[in-house]
Amino acid sequence: MLQIPICGLLLLAAPSADEALSARLRALAAVGSAEVPRPSRDGSRVAFVTSLFGSRQAAVMPVDGGYPVELTAEREGVVSLRYSPTDARRLVAVVRRDGRRRIVVLDDEGSPAEEVERSPGDQLLGGFTRDGSRLFFATVSEGKGRLFQFQLDGNKATEVLPGTIPPATGTFASAPPFLAPPPRDAGARDAGASDAGATSGAAGGRPASAALSEVLADVQALGPPSPDGRYLLLVTSKGGGNDVWSIELSSTRATLLTPHEGRARFADPRWSPDGRTVYVLDDAGRDRDGVDAIAVATRERKTIYAPNRRVEAYALTEDGHRLAVAEDASGETVFGLLELPGLRAQPLPQPPSGALAQAPEGESAMAWSASGDRLFFGWSQADDTTDVLGFRMGFGAVVRLTRSPRPGLPAGSLPRPSRLTLTGSDGKEVGAWIWRPSGASRPKLALLITGDEVRPVLEPKVAALVAAGFAVLGVNPRDSRAKLETGEDAVPDLVAAIRSARSQGDVDAERPLLLAIGKGGGQAARILKAHPDAFSGAVAADGSERIPGVVLAASLPDLVKAARERAR
Repeated sequence: MLQIPICGLLLLAAPSADEALSARLRALAAVGSAEVPRPSRDGSRVAFVTSLFGSRQAAVMPVDGGYPVELTAEREGVVSLRYSPTDARRLVAVVRRDGRRRIVVLDDEGSPAEEVERSPGDQLLGGFTRDGSRLFFATVSEGKGRLFQFQLDGNKATEVLPGTIPPATGTFASAPPFLAPPPRDAGARDAGASDAGATSGAAGGRPASAALSEVLADVQALGPPSPDGRYLLLVTSKGGGNDVWSIELSSTRATLLTPHEGRARFADPRWSPDGRTVYVLDDAGRDRDGVDAIAVATRERKTIYAPNRRVEAYALTEDGHRLAVAEDASGETVFGLLELPGLRAQPLPQPPSGALAQAPEGESAMAWSASGDRLFFGWSQADDTTDVLGFRMGFGAVVRLTRSPRPGLPAGSLPRPSRLTLTGSDGKEVGAWIWRPSGASRPKLALLITGDEVRPVLEPKVAALVAAGFAVLGVNPRDSRAKLETGEDAVPDLVAAIRSARSQGDVDAERPLLLAIGKGGGQAARILKAHPDAFSGAVAADGSERIPGVVLAASLPDLVKAARERAR
């Protein structure tokens, strides 16, 4: 007689599948992160962006460990931040307000964040002068750009126009008139589209010198001012490629530092301590990113470090003696350390298997302390949160400085991706990652589109679909030069990869679901336009570009609901 009520109680206590999924989605929504670390000038604290407090906010903690202290309460969150090079308490941050990137100044003792300038538009952070007295930034609104300097002592922003900044008596010779560079040391012509030179930085395309207003129209990011404060680096984007310019601040004339043929990517420009060289991450003349050095006087570019793997990021110490590099090794990141100028490799401990957390546009993914003895970076893993890690020279170990929350997700409970090799268009091999639900037989396939490299790291939106029974496939199509395809040229490879996955038989790849995340909306729209009947439906996650006819899911439950409805 007692068995009946006991069994009934057990049935009542057992959660349903929907209840278990809801609990899982709540846990995934609560997964935290900490990234974009920046050390204080005195090396005692490190500031970073974290979701520990419910949304992306700036926080600071002692460099040797402690509880993070929240510095901001921005309604739309914080993008990045940096310390002043001279004031160990003062910071500048990029925040989102009314959907725009705005620059604010604050300190790490609780003062309110104040905008540096009020004109409308998106603001792009450049950097501080060496004495910390001025900060440079650009404002972009309605396709027009303006350059500003902000005086920190007087809290006043002034537009940089000819004559605004008087010619400075610097310690370095001014750049001479542009001369055509000698033949490239790479020994090969820069590859790219045959007509790309008309819109990128080819010698026959853009002029060697231009007015500031002309280059500001295409500004993508600002670099730092030169050590003597006379020049500012600026990155433009046009025609599918990038260029780096040196802006003489007194005359506001822009000089092209990266003349090249064809289409090439240039990013993250940094000055050498003496101001005579600009380091840059680029793929000009080769099939993968590497670190080059540009002689400012002659514009000659030479390779500093270009291994047989793509260099994701680099960081140069303030004294210019150490160059840290992060390399992409089949989707994961490995670190290297070089001594300059001899390029002698130094041993560097490796963090747990994972990938370097990517930094926002215009920011470095790694940051050295002022003394050059510590290197900080954000680190993502397949089954753990993104957190701030650091190396300390001479200690031989990686230290995890933050441990973001992952409530209800014990170790081993998160899905780990498997590496796949699929067949793309023209029979070429295409690398991919697949997340599979445990114990599922031929789960419905969802094709992940991010507009960027798919890495084997934790993404709560992917984990939510896996928890709902989907297998999620991320494909990294590459062209003949091994460069990632993200435009229309990627569509044939992505569609062919789906056919290849279908032939393997362990997933249901008939008319799969299309999942767009982040910058993947545009590419997803191109796929749908070219193959409208090839997919059962498309879902765009929060933060993605809007796609006509596709529901934008603002939460993980909305994402799962929309995915299930369209996959029927």
